[in-house]
Amino acid sequence: MQITATNLNKRYNDQLVLNQWNFSIQSGQRIALMGKSGCGKTTFLRILMQLEQPDSGTIEGLQGVRVSAVFQQARLCPTLTALENVLLVAEKSQTQRQKAKMFLEQLGLDSMTQNKLVGKLSGGQRQRVAIARALMIPFDILLLDEAFKGLDPENQANAIQLVLQHTQQKMLLAVTHDAKEAEQLHAVICKM
Repeated sequence: MQITATNLNKRYNDQLVLNQWNFSIQSGQRIALMGKSGCGKTTFLRILMQLEQPDSGTIEGLQGVRVSAVFQQARLCPTLTALENVLLVAEKSQTQRQKAKMFLEQLGLDSMTQNKLVGKLSGGQRQRVAIARALMIPFDILLLDEAFKGLDPENQANAIQLVLQHTQQKMLLAVTHDAKEAEQLHAVICKM
């Protein structure tokens, strides 16, 4: 499985964000996109998620590809608990419930925290819930948009280990400003 972007262009009003952008990723690859703020990293992820369309250029290989993502800000339902947020994307079974609890525990969120409303959690706790939710979705490619930002070193290391465990033989594309994070993800750095 391979996804290839060729000559992608994207403009917002008079600002050119992607200019003839070429990129390719295949199963088993881990790539860290790095570059200055505003250079199009998040825009490219949004195009891969089909939340936006490029102005021109092509993307091949997305047909039938299952995409999961962690956004810069945790996109969670504040009136649901941490566990309920993770289970939103899962089949309603005891096995999936146990898997969700296990992911949350591995991310340092105990059963008491799992049953708190997300609106009552800290930013770092919410981000870990978002990571657990993304891992619950059956995916071929995992997109991480500064997914570990705001986590303390211990929680970041735990989250990265969990992501590595569940992305073997899959595609991983991570936007980061941190070369150390790219190294921890065993990712090849791609400059934008």
